[in-house]
Amino acid sequence: MNAVKNRASLSRSPRKSIAVISVALAGALALTAMPAQGASTPGVSDTEIVLGMQLPQTGAASPGYNKVDDAMRAYFDYVNSKGGVYGRKITLVAKDDAYKAGLTVSTASALINKDKVFAMVGSIGTQTHISVIKDINRRGIPDLFVLSGYSGFYTDPKKYPTTFGSLGTYVVEAKIIGKYIKENLSTKNVGILYQTDDFGRNTVEGLATAGVTFTAKKNAATFIAGAQAGGLDAQMQQLKDNNVEVVVVGATASAFAAAVGSANKIGYKPQYIVISVGSDATTFQTILFTKGIPFASSAALLAGTISASHAPSPGEADDEFVKAFKKINDEFNTGPAAGKAWDNNVLQGMNIGYTMTAALMGAGKDLTRPGIIKYIENNPAKLSSAALAPLGYSAKTHEAYTGFWIGKYDATAVLKPIDGTRKLWTTDSAKGPVTELKYTRPAIAADSLPKVG
Repeated sequence: MNAVKNRASLSRSPRKSIAVISVALAGALALTAMPAQGASTPGVSDTEIVLGMQLPQTGAASPGYNKVDDAMRAYFDYVNSKGGVYGRKITLVAKDDAYKAGLTVSTASALINKDKVFAMVGSIGTQTHISVIKDINRRGIPDLFVLSGYSGFYTDPKKYPTTFGSLGTYVVEAKIIGKYIKENLSTKNVGILYQTDDFGRNTVEGLATAGVTFTAKKNAATFIAGAQAGGLDAQMQQLKDNNVEVVVVGATASAFAAAVGSANKIGYKPQYIVISVGSDATTFQTILFTKGIPFASSAALLAGTISASHAPSPGEADDEFVKAFKKINDEFNTGPAAGKAWDNNVLQGMNIGYTMTAALMGAGKDLTRPGIIKYIENNPAKLSSAALAPLGYSAKTHEAYTGFWIGKYDATAVLKPIDGTRKLWTTDSAKGPVTELKYTRPAIAADSLPKVG
């Protein structure tokens, strides 16, 4: 189900009888305290596992992101065609929150209380997820492979014990990008454009740790997330007026496209360096196309943009995971043609589906919420995927991928390693150094199913 279903709050109006309220509250607390082993696990039957997801399928932030659920569902449908996980088919229920926190709250309520999901998986958005993460964790619902790199979700598992990321954190990525800037662009006037939320602030924090800092209203321009639909004219004019030669972008792909569109109008052509979630080529080109810029022209505007990735580029046709996922996408993705078109959003959706399947397999036939959380926390090495860096999960952190490589977009809108040599770098979300990462990704099996034995 992809349509938004607005539902009234399940909370009831206060009753006149305090005794009735007390009884109801006591009952609710008793149910909350009941161990999972003492009751049937929500969303799990002998034949089915129901998972929930929230994402912007409509609205300013939706281009690109609105492809992730269909891609993930396609991988699950492939798994189901092979017999599912221990005989259970995987069902994904996705709901549109339009990247608005108020809708995120109501859709989460529907997923939990009406659809009775076993776990949340692959939900998209930092500020939207902030609105529901406390309640999801309070209920003990697995909150898995969240598509946000905000470090605050993952670095303290005592605060959010059920939440695990699916991206390297923005701090880690920004520190690695900061190292690149210091070593290769130290003579340039480097500025930043970022959205004023935890995504943007994480980016600034990581860059500052690497020694790259900015001055507000001069070489640092800001905007409110979701306000980019009309363009970012004032912000790009500010950066141009302050002679900024290199613009780091800590924002969504729709905002990056808006920024380039605004800069193009005033003849401003800086070197762009974009945090990975903001540099998706399909989103970038689709948004500029709606503003009258042909795809060939937008590819030229993207060419030369520097970004980072923990995974292979979707344009790497010889990568074994890319080949396998593309085949599954072609055969099992039932989304609209535009949504099915292969790109990084589809790759990420497939990859989360693959990792989620591995976690379900590893958690065993007796599937429980505490069981899958414990399995993921204790077995990150068994959860391999398309990523070129290992997962960092442990009892001390629920951060996902620990490394990134730096690339540059070519004239065909494909991200390729700078100078043709891919080197991965790793660091932490604190003050640790950036060092070279040595890691060999496990091969994908012939049947494209994860192996966790």
